[in-house]
Amino acid sequence: MKKILIGHWEVAAFIIILIGAKAFLGYPRLVMDWGLTAGWLIVLLSGLLSIVFWLLIVSILACFPGKPLTEITELTFGSFLGLGINMLVFLYLLFSTSNVLRLFSEVSTLTVLTETPINILALLYLLAAWLAAYYGIEAIFRCAFISFPLLSIGVILVLLFLYPYFDLKMLLPLMGSGIRPVLLSSVWGTSAFGEVVLLAYLVRYFSFNTQRLKNVGIFSISYITLFFTAIVVIYQMVLPYPTSSEALVPFYQLSRSIFLGHYFQRVEAFFVIFWTFTAFLRISSGLLVGAIILQDMFKLPFYRPLLPALSLLIFTTAFIADNLIQVVKLEGEIRMIYGWIIAFVIPLFIGLGALILRKGEGKANDSQN
Repeated sequence: MKKILIGHWEVAAFIIILIGAKAFLGYPRLVMDWGLTAGWLIVLLSGLLSIVFWLLIVSILACFPGKPLTEITELTFGSFLGLGINMLVFLYLLFSTSNVLRLFSEVSTLTVLTETPINILALLYLLAAWLAAYYGIEAIFRCAFISFPLLSIGVILVLLFLYPYFDLKMLLPLMGSGIRPVLLSSVWGTSAFGEVVLLAYLVRYFSFNTQRLKNVGIFSISYITLFFTAIVVIYQMVLPYPTSSEALVPFYQLSRSIFLGHYFQRVEAFFVIFWTFTAFLRISSGLLVGAIILQDMFKLPFYRPLLPALSLLIFTTAFIADNLIQVVKLEGEIRMIYGWIIAFVIPLFIGLGALILRKGEGKANDSQN
């Protein structure tokens, strides 16, 4: 069977859309709650810190050429402890994917499909994600590559059409909640960029080396940092704090503010198309990577047989929370504040263990000799 290899542009488009999906949910509102008028500064600092974390993680991958982080963990800590660490990462991915499924379903019910039961919407999202994951990693990455320019242009147009509502005074005071809260928020704000670490679990599917992977990660984080910053700045100028903290779906609220004349109304309908597609891609990616991690953990030949059980598990977990308020709290007060520990600290802990136990590069060089 022909081995699937993905190019670097497809990988960059994939991870940008994966991270950027937060812009269609509550991320702009969340960073403004943390930093008030300095929410945009939190985005910039978080992006820079995420690049530093990514460089450290890539240096770990360079010591284990061609091996995913799942296998590196077991090589470093042994099968038992390594299995426990990998299971922790898998459970976090399961939680984040199920929470995103619930959030997109709840938001769809609140905005456009008000009469549709939320469980039906969640089922439709999940079935589409299951189909995409079944077709495989190549289909998802190619789809991300094709849709990336359309999504980028759509977001840029929405932001440009809001120009008449810009008020630069709403960006003051520049330090918002203060230097210390902004710096602290920037640390846990790196959770927003945590999806970049998923690339470390998929390295065997890439057609390029670790050096190119490093550049892909840096480009993706930088690109989405600029987009997030622009969205937060414009959101703050159009809907200043504290009004901005009341919108559950900030980007949808921005698109509803656009007025292009009496013959061009309800511009948010175009936004819903982008939003729905991004939801499908984000959920299918979580489902796919979760199945691949399980495949590597248990040394299975194929991941597709895992998809039905994993889909059912995600659907069930998505409805543990009783209502939308609990889901928003899980996203804002747990995943976005503590997610960076799973996304960045655990891989760095693995790298530190490999360094102390002298695993990796020396062993790889010995095997080559």
